[in-house]
Amino acid sequence: MPKLVEHASPLVEPRRYSPRPFGHAHDYHQLLFGVDGAIELQIDGHAYRVDDQHGLVVPAGAHHVCAGLTENLQLVADFPASSVALPARLMENPRAFAMDASFAARVRALATHRPSGDLPLQHAWHCATALAGNLASALGLDAARNDATHFPAMAIDAWLRANLASPLRVDQLAARMGWGARRFHTLFCEAFGDTPHGYQTRLRLDQAVQWLMAGTMPLADIAYGVGYPDQTTFTRAFARRFGKPPGAWRAAALA
Repeated sequence: MPKLVEHASPLVEPRRYSPRPFGHAHDYHQLLFGVDGAIELQIDGHAYRVDDQHGLVVPAGAHHVCAGLTENLQLVADFPASSVALPARLMENPRAFAMDASFAARVRALATHRPSGDLPLQHAWHCATALAGNLASALGLDAARNDATHFPAMAIDAWLRANLASPLRVDQLAARMGWGARRFHTLFCEAFGDTPHGYQTRLRLDQAVQWLMAGTMPLADIAYGVGYPDQTTFTRAFARRFGKPPGAWRAAALA
């Protein structure tokens, strides 16, 4: 199971890649989302292409060689293991993924829009949580299976995202997915890199970031919308993860 680092923050930024090949590895997961042009990466002898319809998950520690094939623009997301909520299993191996028109349009908007002020933290979390949600939906179409030999991580992820405001009963979710509670909890921790309640908390706060950045919902409505019983409890959880209360976070983002 990946070791979680408290308050790890993502980095999301547009980058252009030179045609001169270069190789490296890093201790965080990296996700590449194509915007314009194309680049090629080689990982463990396999070639991957990233363009305006395709992206790539590069796992932490995976040495990769990359080069631009044409003039290009990529949206690059550096995700420490405990930053945005995505199943750890998705990050275990290099994984190419397709982007439909809606996903690609969202990536382009995030790559080409930069905040007017100096808001690296808020902007990075806003982009990262949006990308994580889109990626989970895209990969879930292919990976959501539920049978006796495969733990349905993406089906579980989709259910949790769709039921953020609902209390999490692990035994009930296990039964819904066809597993016993104890075995389900063990497999969940292995697949997600977190406990069920810990992962649900990250999902809830990721969604809270999206609503806060929209700037329209009262804090109490955000709290209830992501499953907290009151604004005070939500504020404590948000500040514990992001280092400042939600009101101050939004005020800085909208200043």
